[in-house]
Amino acid sequence: MIRLLVAAFLLTVVIVFTPSSAPAQADYKRYYDEDNLPKVREIFAVGRYDIVLQICNYALQRGQPSWEWRVLHFESLANLGRYEEAIAEAEKTADLFTESLGAQLRIHEFFRATGRDEAASATFAAINAAARAVPKRERTTLDLVHLGEAALVLGADPAKVLEQYLGPAKAVGGRGGEVPPGLVEAHLVSGKLALQKEDLKRAAEEYGEALNYAPENIEALFGMAEAFLPSDRKAGVGYLQKTLELAPYHFGALLLQAESAINFEDYEAAGEYLARVEEINPRHPRAHAYRAILAELERNDMAAFAAEREKALEIWRDNPEVDHLIGRVLSRKYRYREGAESQRRALAFDPGFLPAKLQLALDHLRLGEVEAAWPLAKEVAEADPYNVLAYNLEILEKEIASFASVRTDDFIIRLPPEEAEIYGDRVVELLTEAKQVLGAKYGLVIEAPTLVEFYPDQQDFAIRSFGSLGGEGLLGVCFGSVVTMNSPGSATAGKSNWEATLWHEYCHVITLTATKNKMPRWLSEGISVYEEKQRHPNWGQKMTPAYRRMIIEEDGLTPIREMTSAFFQPESGEHLMFAYYQSMLVVEYLIERHGLEALRAILADLAAGVLINDAIERHTEPLDALEKKFALHVLRAARDYGAEVDWERPGEQVNGRDLPGMASFVKANPTNFEGRKILTTLLLDQEQWDAAIASADALIALLPDYTGERNGYTLKALALRGKEDTAAEAAVLETLAGLSAEAFSAYARLVEVHFAKKNWDAVLANGRRGFAINPFHQRLHYCEGCAHEALAEPALAVASFENALRLDPVNPSELRFRLARLLRSDDEKKARRYLLDSLADSPRYLEAHGLLLEMVEGAEKEVPATAPE
Repeated sequence: MIRLLVAAFLLTVVIVFTPSSAPAQADYKRYYDEDNLPKVREIFAVGRYDIVLQICNYALQRGQPSWEWRVLHFESLANLGRYEEAIAEAEKTADLFTESLGAQLRIHEFFRATGRDEAASATFAAINAAARAVPKRERTTLDLVHLGEAALVLGADPAKVLEQYLGPAKAVGGRGGEVPPGLVEAHLVSGKLALQKEDLKRAAEEYGEALNYAPENIEALFGMAEAFLPSDRKAGVGYLQKTLELAPYHFGALLLQAESAINFEDYEAAGEYLARVEEINPRHPRAHAYRAILAELERNDMAAFAAEREKALEIWRDNPEVDHLIGRVLSRKYRYREGAESQRRALAFDPGFLPAKLQLALDHLRLGEVEAAWPLAKEVAEADPYNVLAYNLEILEKEIASFASVRTDDFIIRLPPEEAEIYGDRVVELLTEAKQVLGAKYGLVIEAPTLVEFYPDQQDFAIRSFGSLGGEGLLGVCFGSVVTMNSPGSATAGKSNWEATLWHEYCHVITLTATKNKMPRWLSEGISVYEEKQRHPNWGQKMTPAYRRMIIEEDGLTPIREMTSAFFQPESGEHLMFAYYQSMLVVEYLIERHGLEALRAILADLAAGVLINDAIERHTEPLDALEKKFALHVLRAARDYGAEVDWERPGEQVNGRDLPGMASFVKANPTNFEGRKILTTLLLDQEQWDAAIASADALIALLPDYTGERNGYTLKALALRGKEDTAAEAAVLETLAGLSAEAFSAYARLVEVHFAKKNWDAVLANGRRGFAINPFHQRLHYCEGCAHEALAEPALAVASFENALRLDPVNPSELRFRLARLLRSDDEKKARRYLLDSLADSPRYLEAHGLLLEMVEGAEKEVPATAPE
């Protein structure tokens, strides 16, 4: 602030000395401009438009020749809310500086931003003429930037602009520590162009280069914030904070902070950010647009919404950006219907406004109106071939077109055809059950079919779900009537229970529909995790050592009234999962203390527009009291969890790789959980099976429900396997399988153990557990088929063997032989085809030859199944 005041003081000093001759006077004024304009630009960049206005008035009174004084003058007027004066000044400047390319570009941008389309179009000729007037041999770096901007304004191909103008300007680079005028600007213009095309990676690269040359450049810092926030919130917030440190009244940064606060449902903070903007410009259109959003989300006051929207349109009656912004933020809050309607209003103002058209396409996708989305995305791609999101949507359309569609009265399920054959029936079965159970529980009948899509490629899932790349770690997303999921065949295969995820997501369909998408994320997630546990005790989440630590040692509980923030600002992935867990605990507590009817009443209130905290108080008790009781309840549960366990981690004096040292530590601290895990692992590494078993038993005794990393059951099973005690190993694994819904290795091992012993029911039970995690495990399908065949269930055996055959088995000949044998009595033609294919793969397969001979001769003799040589 001191630096700004000093600069302002220097520029407003009355010049006493006046050169006598006219040439000297002209030179003096030029030197004055060259010396002082950079300082004024800095003041403008940090948002002190009042000071800039005073300085510009003084400069214009002096007759300073640079066009920048007049441009800074009308831009400052506009930023102070004095739009009418700014427009008049811009029109005057346009007439005075017809040959100045830089001036005409800024004037064109201002006219476009204020909806003066005719005046903006009138600048085309001046821009074109001024651009042509720049001698090619005399072009400076800044000239190249201005020429590139002019070419973009006149509709040139962005790639050619980068190649012919901005690229050469950036190639100049800094020489000897000097940064030539225009170099930073070249990167800024390139970064802005990349943002417009949704190319966030390229934008970050360009703004990053600008910061290399000008570390405190406000535009570059803010550009980095815009580029990073969608994918790397921590980095984006850092750049945003740096922007506001240097420019406390930067409109873009303050408005972005307001939008973030709205996303976090911190409406009070959002209002404070907007007040800072309005302190400088009480007529700022975007500030009023955000005020309209707050009126709807915070107060459900549609009259106030309409009034604020009218204020936002005061300067430019047909401004499409206002409704586009409103709709985009509402869609972010799951209000897709309202968001889509806002985009339609924006397009009514300007049918060619591409951001609204693209956002409307995304809204259609999230509403399940897929066929309405693709034409809009195509229109954007044709109008702007360099728009990354539009391009990605075109690719996505082709991918979805290749999907199979499984339809019932209640569901439309889309997934790759090869996957539909493997687990499509199970999807239908589980969704049908979920609709019956959850619909009855929450008193809701959903008439329209729900669209459910499975994506084998995580990035396709991200584009479909979020409109951008990213989203790693998320398994599924629900928009109300649409569910998107990473397929069990994607990179997540074998890591999570997809059946539990599907149940979780369909519960969102119920609750979002019940509330008309007017519920906070934490409550929706909490109910879904709660209902997972109601469906299966091992689904959902439960207390873990990490969660206990967060509750007791880190004071990690979030107040109920602030729960949504836990999802948007987690310190880590572990903290995000804890947010899901705490949300479930809140829902569980509300139902246990106040009943399911209270929860249903809260959902009904939310649908009517009541705010969440008010709805909770209306149907339970005052929020302050509720939060205190809930916190004590959770704290008590955390203390009861492993109450006899020593939770201290072994100190640095204990070497975690030294078996004797760790054994001594555990002997002295027999209830130490971490020490016991380390000791058991070390004993396994040394193949001391009996000692490892004893230590694993002690670990299980400390925390019987623990099934996380290096749990006692897994470690004990490994030791028993080392001893070749298969029966005892299976018993331990059965206990683990009964406690965990994600112990895939245990399920697979149990299938093998029971297969060897021909315990067919156990093979089927553990196979089903395994398919809930990875339905593409060929060996499980094979074992399941053998079990069904042994149990005289031929139709089920055929289905299992055919699934195994689809998964590139190592024994295709045997599978085809088995299928032929199973089908010979019901479908001889198909059986013969399988049998011939089996012999084509393995010509010396004797059993297959025997079966073929029987089929030819019409014999009914049973043929024993053995593997081919």
